Amino acid sequence: MNLYIIIFSLIFLIYSLDFYQLNNFSFTKKYNFLISSLIFFILSIIVGFRDVIGSDYGGYYLDYIYMEDNYSLYNNFKTQNLDLIYEYLSFFLIFLNLPFDFLNLLIGSILIYSVLYFANKEKDYLIIVLIFLSYHYLVLGMGYTRQGLSIAFIFFYIHFWRNEKLLLSFVFIILAVLSHKFAIVSAFLIFIRPKGSWFYFNKYFYLILLSSLIFLFINIFENKSILDYYNVYALEHSFGSSYRTLGYALCSLLFFSKKSLFKKRLDYRYLYLSSIVLIGLFFLSFIFSTISDRVANYFLPSTFIILSNIQYGYKNISHAMVRIILIIGLFSHLFFWTNFSNQSKYYVPYRMIDYPGIKPSPYKNVIKYCC
Repeated sequence: MNLYIIIFSLIFLIYSLDFYQLNNFSFTKKYNFLISSLIFFILSIIVGFRDVIGSDYGGYYLDYIYMEDNYSLYNNFKTQNLDLIYEYLSFFLIFLNLPFDFLNLLIGSILIYSVLYFANKEKDYLIIVLIFLSYHYLVLGMGYTRQGLSIAFIFFYIHFWRNEKLLLSFVFIILAVLSHKFAIVSAFLIFIRPKGSWFYFNKYFYLILLSSLIFLFINIFENKSILDYYNVYALEHSFGSSYRTLGYALCSLLFFSKKSLFKKRLDYRYLYLSSIVLIGLFFLSFIFSTISDRVANYFLPSTFIILSNIQYGYKNISHAMVRIILIIGLFSHLFFWTNFSNQSKYYVPYRMIDYPGIKPSPYKNVIKYCC
């Protein structure tokens, strides 16, 4: 039994104490702070300290050591043309003379904290942690470092938007975009009211705004860069994309089948629009699998909300039974992924020795890093 299944099982054991509540006593709510702190500590270490895996993770490692080398030689920071927030965090840790592992630890901790913060706003916060463990913890842990940082800000963005704290929501969507450009797909909420009339402005304003955003997007990426991104992602094929986007689509169908359950929520419009997008991404995954897979990650908050509340939408099935069905599905995904996926064997968890930051890169004298 591998480490991920052990952690999943441990959290499930804690979670199972609430399956049948006696006299309205909730073990997980009473010891919320203690449980959340333990989960934060364990998951931050697991996500933060790990061995090299995947092209994304290895690429970020190379970016870091080249920035580190340039700083040691010239005492200044040379950009690697990555997203601004990610580079500032990298520069900060290089300034502190810390190895690459601490950058992963920092970003991993931000991501885990954002998940726990978001989860604790829902009635059933531990099911959200188990979803994260079973699904996106592994996907984001494979090396989508900048996107993981960006998604952390998206959680705060959604939370403040639905509570009508528009300035804070605006700040966090900016932070998300500056961490990973494609977070711009979540920016539509800025122009939509959580309640009352749907839109803040006249429809013609949105047409002008859309044109401006397209122009800005093209300038951020530059024409050649956009084509490069398209050519790379159009040629790549992710075998796991179809079933991951299928999982999202099924969550969306659950939402539409039980819309009345979510009608009074301040984030109803977010769930409604996100569910439409996720169903579309499932069909897109058959053509552009990697693109649809990456974009779907930005709608993770909607699946958290749907799955953590769907148990309250059935009159003929008990809460405990719905929870058990969800747990079986999440555990099965985790078990099959870790035991039968070709890539999972390369995913090495935290080890006391032999992690990237304590050994020189084998690529430094081989690869000429140009940008």
